[in-house]
Amino acid sequence: MVPHACAVLRDEAVVRDEAVVERVLAPSEQRFVRHGTYTGRSVSVTGPLDRAAVKAAFAALQRAFPVVTCRIGEDASGTGYLLRPGDALVGASVTEGDVESIGLPAQQLDPATQLAYLDVVAGAGRWRVTLFAHHSVADAGHCVDMLSRWWGWYTDIVESAPINVVPQDYPQSLEWHAARRGIVRGAVSGFEEVTGAPPPEAAAAGEPRPSSMARPRRIRLDQAVTARIVELGRHRGVSVNGLVTAALLRAYASETSDAAGDSVRLRCLYPVDLRSRLDPRVAPAAGTNMAGLASFAADVDPSGDVIELAQQISGRLHHDLSEGIVQQSVLHFPDFYGPNRIHSLAEHVAITNTGAVPLFRTPADLELTDYEIVYLSAHPRQSTGSAAVVTFPVYTFHGMLTVGLLGGADADRLLAAVREELTALSDEVINEETAAR
Repeated sequence: MVPHACAVLRDEAVVRDEAVVERVLAPSEQRFVRHGTYTGRSVSVTGPLDRAAVKAAFAALQRAFPVVTCRIGEDASGTGYLLRPGDALVGASVTEGDVESIGLPAQQLDPATQLAYLDVVAGAGRWRVTLFAHHSVADAGHCVDMLSRWWGWYTDIVESAPINVVPQDYPQSLEWHAARRGIVRGAVSGFEEVTGAPPPEAAAAGEPRPSSMARPRRIRLDQAVTARIVELGRHRGVSVNGLVTAALLRAYASETSDAAGDSVRLRCLYPVDLRSRLDPRVAPAAGTNMAGLASFAADVDPSGDVIELAQQISGRLHHDLSEGIVQQSVLHFPDFYGPNRIHSLAEHVAITNTGAVPLFRTPADLELTDYEIVYLSAHPRQSTGSAAVVTFPVYTFHGMLTVGLLGGADADRLLAAVREELTALSDEVINEETAAR
């Protein structure tokens, strides 16, 4: 496949035109401008494909969520602006191809044109649908909500039922929502334990490279193993997020420790969805990137007590939420991200747990067999960010816990270690039940 080349909209006259500019992007949104980052949700399907319904449902999505028809422009300094929609909308793409792979979509994704695309690849009785949404205007919660709405409209159209499309207002940033609730920047960022050496001088943006796709390698646990991990959390009074995070850190430590198996100092950073934690809560379509950041640092012993580590992780998160540290963490982002950053978060382990994927409403003759998270950089340029050593996307689909991996020297070995740690977690329930008899 020929790599896509994507132009970056850098017309000073455009980004200064008040009739065109909706607003300047906030720091939580600026993080994704430099590379033109789209977050993708890809679903594998068996059953008949209605091409007309695919296109009509996406057109309904564009009417319901007009922010996805907006554009992003940059000024000379690289600051991103949310621009109102252009003259023409790009509809859904439906092509024939390999439904097993997820390559670059058939149509070029361009933030200067619009901020969400739908790519459908059809095979013999199978197809794959991938919704790409620019990460500056849609995080996991917003992207999954849009995909769920699309499936609902697709189903209604196929079944000849009327559809109801209610246009939403443009979503606001986490910074905006924080200000509306009186949240102010505190003396503590919450990242102190994971902050490294000062960053090197930020590089100029340079010319964009061709579009690139990142499809994480992954493992999936069956429903029984997943259910036992959930039960272990309930029984021991620790969150599933804490258990999974502990298992991932132990797996990484086991692959990076020396021959003596000594403990490894690890620094972990992970997003926390604040939609339900703000008062009043924020609807999926009302916020762009509504994740604060939480951190955890510890000397991780691969042979230590995993439950104790999970309790430490959960306890730290509970403290930082109760003290409002996570809620105001976004107000410290300019110190850690972008060209004016003064601190570094490099070399951390990133874990993004987006929770359970909702059940999508589909026609009766369709079956959704798989779900993946992918990322596409429309115009990658030299980074100014703080790179993670590895990133673990985590989610549950059809009751099966899935862990992906981006980065790492030996992905196969690390994923094998992750599976071993998570399987051992599920065995804790069996062992405890056996001991109680």
